[in-house]
Amino acid sequence: MNLSELADKVNSKETFLEFIRALAADRAEEEKLEKKSPLNPYGPGALGWENGSIEAFLDAMQAWASDSGNKIPASPDWRTFARILHAGKFYE
Repeated sequence: MNLSELADKVNSKETFLEFIRALAADRAEEEKLEKKSPLNPYGPGALGWENGSIEAFLDAMQAWASDSGNKIPASPDWRTFARILHAGKFYE
């Protein structure tokens, strides 16, 4: 199951924590793959990571949340938090 599908299935604290573990594992796997065979530094990594530093990741999360308009409810749930974290991986 990919991270997007996993984020869509988040519905509790437990599934949110599972999502965070999967996101961290995905990043660790990408770092391992990049060490073996580095890709273009101006494009996404082997697993689609656009934002490899914590600063870029947090900036992408904030930008996605700001640009999402009505996608983020006034009272967000665990799934919303997972989607915001997931956006940190790819949003530019």
